[in-house]
Formats: sequence, C-alpha cells, structure tokens
Amino acid sequence: MRRYFQSGNEIFTKNHKKKVSSKLNQPNSGNESRKKIKGNLKDNHKYLKQVFENCDDIDFRKIKISDSNITILTVFVDGLVNEDMLNRDVIKALSNHAPNETYSKKISKETVRERLFTTSTEVEEKTQFNELINDILAGQTAVIVDGLDKGFTIDLREWESRGIEEPANEQSIKGPREGFTETIRFNTAQLRRRLKTRDFKIQHLKVGRQTKTDIAVTYCENIADPKVIEEVLNRVNKIDIDGVLESSYIQELIEERSISIFPEILDTERPDKVVGHLLEGKVAILTDNTPFALIVPVTMIEFFHTPEDYYNRYIFTIVQRLLRFSSFFVATCLPSLYILLTTFHYELIPVDIIFAAAQAREEVPFPPILEVVLIESMVEFLREASLRLPGPIGQTIGIVGALVIGDAAVDAELISPALVIFTAATMLGSFAIPNYSMASAVRLLRFPLLLMTGAFGGFGFVITWIIIAVHLCNFYSFGIPFLQPVAPLKASEQRDTIYRTPLRWMRKRPTGSVNKNVRRQKGVEEED
Repeated sequence: MRRYFQSGNEIFTKNHKKKVSSKLNQPNSGNESRKKIKGNLKDNHKYLKQVFENCDDIDFRKIKISDSNITILTVFVDGLVNEDMLNRDVIKALSNHAPNETYSKKISKETVRERLFTTSTEVEEKTQFNELINDILAGQTAVIVDGLDKGFTIDLREWESRGIEEPANEQSIKGPREGFTETIRFNTAQLRRRLKTRDFKIQHLKVGRQTKTDIAVTYCENIADPKVIEEVLNRVNKIDIDGVLESSYIQELIEERSISIFPEILDTERPDKVVGHLLEGKVAILTDNTPFALIVPVTMIEFFHTPEDYYNRYIFTIVQRLLRFSSFFVATCLPSLYILLTTFHYELIPVDIIFAAAQAREEVPFPPILEVVLIESMVEFLREASLRLPGPIGQTIGIVGALVIGDAAVDAELISPALVIFTAATMLGSFAIPNYSMASAVRLLRFPLLLMTGAFGGFGFVITWIIIAVHLCNFYSFGIPFLQPVAPLKASEQRDTIYRTPLRWMRKRPTGSVNKNVRRQKGVEEED
C-alpha cells in the first residue's frame, strides 16, 4: 500500500509539474511581458488567441479593406464596447476613400494608420502586447494592421450602468438628489461639474493584480496639504492585493489602526458632501464598481455632520446637531445606566418610581445584566435579519418583530416594561447617527460598557469611558488628531463643530488639513 501511494504521489507530482511548466510557457506569463507586436497579422492573431484561450467574451474580427490587400484585426470585450460606433467610426472610415483619393489608388498601410487617428481623438499606439492586452481588458478596442509592427487602441467603451439616483443611505429633505454610481467616470464627472477650477486634480491609479481596479485620488491643489496628498498616494500605491471589489478594501488597507472599532476614514455616497470636504482641504478617494467615496483626513465630529446642515438655517442646524451628539451618549450609555440604577445605585431613583419599578421586576427571573444583554442581543438579531431580507419584508420584520417580541417578553415576565423603553430609546439614538460606520461602532461600544458596569458598577462604567477617551485622544487620521478641534482645543475653529454659526462668520477653513489658502471667504462688512 505504501508503494502504491508513493508511486501515485510521484505520478501526481510529475503531472502537476508538467501542468505548471506548461502554464509558465503560455504567452500570458510574466516571462513574455515585454513581447513586441510583429508585422505579421497571422502571428499576432495566433498569439492573442493563445492569451485569450477559453475567453468566449473576447471578440476577434478580421476585416479586409476594400480596394486593397490589407487586412486588419479588431479585438474587444463583448459587452464593454459600442459595436455600432466600431462599425461606423472605425471600420467604415477605414474602408471609405478620402475625398482626395481615387478609387484606382491602393490604400497603403501608412494611409490606414493615418485614418485610424482620424476616427477618434483617443487613439494610442502600442508596441508591446502586454500594453495592448491591458487596454483590451479595460474595455478598449484593439486594431492590428497587417504589415505594421504596432497595434492601436481606440476608446469606444460603453456598458450598461445604473443611472444617477438619490442615495438610499443619506437622504435629505433639502439639497441635491444626486448620488454616486458604480462607474468611476460618472462619479468624477459629478465632482468636476461642481468644481469648475483648474486647481481640482484627479489622479488615476490601478490597484489589484487580478482586478486592476481603477482608483481616483481627487483634491484641490490650492487648498489641500501636499503632505496629506503625498501620504494618501503612497499608501494607495503600496497596496498589493489580488483584487479590490469595493472601497472598503481600500479603506482597511490604508488605515493606520485597523483593530479600532472607530472608523478612521469617512465614506459617503453624496457628491455635494465630497465637494464640501474638498473645499476644506480633504482628499477624496473614488473606487470603480462602488458608489462610495472615501474622505481623508477626518475628525470624529465630522461623522455627525450632514450636507443638510449647511442648506438649512443655522438655528435649526444647532438643534439637529445637538440631538445627534446626544444620540451618541444615549446609544452607548442608556442600557448601562439602567443596570447602574437598578442594581448598584437605586437610591438615585425617585421614591414614586422605584416602587413601581420594583413591582414590575418582582416576577422577572433574570438579574438586570442578563436581562439587558438578552434584549440587546435580540435587537441585534432583528436588525441583522431586517437588513438581509428583501426590502418590504425586512421593514416588516424589523417593526413587527420588535413589537411582538417585546410585548411577548413583557407578558411572559421575562423582562421589565422599563427596559423595553430604555431599549427603544437606545435604538432611536443609534438610528440618529448619520454615518453607518460610526453608528455600527456605537452599537458595539455599548456591550463592553454593559459588561463592565454589570461587573463593577459605577467604577467599571467610569473606567471604560476613561479607556475610550484615552484611545480617542491617541487616535489619528492621516496625521490629524481624531478629536480635533476639541482635543487639542482650538477656540478659533469652534464655529462649525457641535453647533454651526452663520456662514458669514465661518471665514476660515479648518487648519488641520490646510496649510495654505486658509481664508475661505471675505465678510460682507469687509467689502469696499
């Protein structure tokens, strides 16, 4: 038996080595990455056929130009190219005679080359196959002319895409209704339409060895700090991964502290929000195939701001922001305060309320800590179920499930009615936070607070908050303190933090991400 298995392994190893060696000798291996295009169309066609073996979506078309012996080969990805434009603007243009040419005149190879450059403004010459193949996979059309030792790529890209719609996660009553889509070119166009200045820069990069995902790093050159721009570009360029399917890949790979529950980078679907941050010296990163843009550097306060804060009068904005910042403490502290009051410091409860609460808890079989953990876990199950189910069903499960389970638990005397009210207020507090990443961090944050409070009472509650505060004070986003301008305190930048002053008073940009052109506007009273 041992001989049999050993011989079988040897056979497998030999066959495996043969397969590996055959793959290494294929034309798409790294050994022939610098292979040049030949002047023989037959050899070029054979090579490309080997490269795109078993790729049925790659379309090869040989076309003979009329009144000549010249044959051209077009190669493109079916579904990524507008074939009507290919036939009309390229093939037909090459076949027709120019006004100054006679029908008896034979079309030369150089004439074909000249006509290719008149078919479109985006025609590039390629001398190496790896450049040609990368452009084909990116959606461009390759044209190879028999007799020419070079290829040409023409940008005729067109594919089905989702139209511009209102962001589902960041809806607003007042303001633009446009959101990003999955096509990066549409997203950069929306930013360019709002920033009509030559100082607005867009640098394109490709990330992912297999996916070669397009990444756009955008910033205002006259406002953003060059050190921040350089740091962002360096971190993105250092990414070495097989594929990038969504902007969260980029977000996690360029963060300094991936183990922290607090997000270091702000994500958004709104172009107006991105432009607002660009005008404050931030850098935005757009990723192809995702409608989310990443903004760096950011502070914790900016996760509670919305574009609508600047579209409404500042008095209403002050009230709304106070509610949002209050929701942070409600969502994190309310369950812990329930345990603190009912277990350790019940003397703080008014006498009229404490008797009613004690009577309601008389038949509950669980201690307060277990009671709270049970109901909070059930709420998280309902939240996750409502997200994964189809839209109409998910909303029904979220609302009806909470009502039915809460009412049944109270009737079964498993939880007290007061805890249901505390849990409902906690849920509302987490829903009031406008950013999903920060809201998720807040939901997770309340569980260590619960456990520490249940174990050590008020001492555990205070110690946990001290640990959180120390962590936040040592937390940075691309060199900017996460709690700025509160810690370290900058009195001159308090006009757009927890509250917002009138726009005419906000004349300077935040200095954290701006080292030049700090002046935002000139006051009305300063006009000549």
